[in-house]
Amino acid sequence: MRFSSYKVFLLVIGFIVLVSLACGTSAPPDPTATTPPQVEEEVFVPVVTTEEPVVIEEEIPTLTATNVPIRELPATQSVSEVVEEPEPPEDEPQAYFIEEFDDDLSSWSYFLMNGDENKMDLYTDYGRLVFDLQGSNQWVYVLYDEYYYSDVRIDVQAENLGKNTNNVSLICNYSDRFGWYEFNITNGGMYSILVYSEIDGDYFTLASGGSTNVRMGRDVNTYTAICQGNQLSLYVNGVFEREHVDTKYNLREGLVGVSVASFEVLPILVELEYFSISVP
Repeated sequence: MRFSSYKVFLLVIGFIVLVSLACGTSAPPDPTATTPPQVEEEVFVPVVTTEEPVVIEEEIPTLTATNVPIRELPATQSVSEVVEEPEPPEDEPQAYFIEEFDDDLSSWSYFLMNGDENKMDLYTDYGRLVFDLQGSNQWVYVLYDEYYYSDVRIDVQAENLGKNTNNVSLICNYSDRFGWYEFNITNGGMYSILVYSEIDGDYFTLASGGSTNVRMGRDVNTYTAICQGNQLSLYVNGVFEREHVDTKYNLREGLVGVSVASFEVLPILVELEYFSISVP
């Protein structure tokens, strides 16, 4: 038994010696030897790039005289320009109007065809034109001097305040060169359509007659004459009296006016309320 233990002991000692020799015979590490570098595994980290948004600025053109857009109207439309006609000045003479003898009468003139001018008076009073005739056979004419008329209607309202023997007359187509047409109405109810010829230097009767439409005595009458060229028409207080077409003297156009005449019985006092000029 002692021998067996001894053998085990020797085996253990021998094993330790062998281990010691193995450790003593291993070569020490060479300090000059190059140790291969350790390759680190790359870790891919995604790079996120944050970019600012690009703002695209729209260029707005400046409207100038050369690039202003022109918009044309469709062919079916049209542009109508409203033109306001200027009102005529207040002092401009009118062609058609009613003269009431209230204002300036500078557009009117008068002449005496017969009689003594010193024995008559012509004036306006309270909106009336007054013929005050103190002499016999005085024929006083008043004309509107601003326009020549070829087709015209004239009306006069006359009040007789004197004797009954007088004429109230309407004048048309007056000219200094040829003469005029004259519509005479007496306050006694007679009428006549005359022409005064400057060439012949005298009056000539074209038509005449009597009227029951005249208000005789001291009363008011309205007389109307229509002259369309040489076609002449007379009305008394709105009633048609006579028409005549003059083919001999043929006065086509001229001024218009009114006349009052006296005869042998005096005095004659006639006042005109208005004188109207209008289109026939």
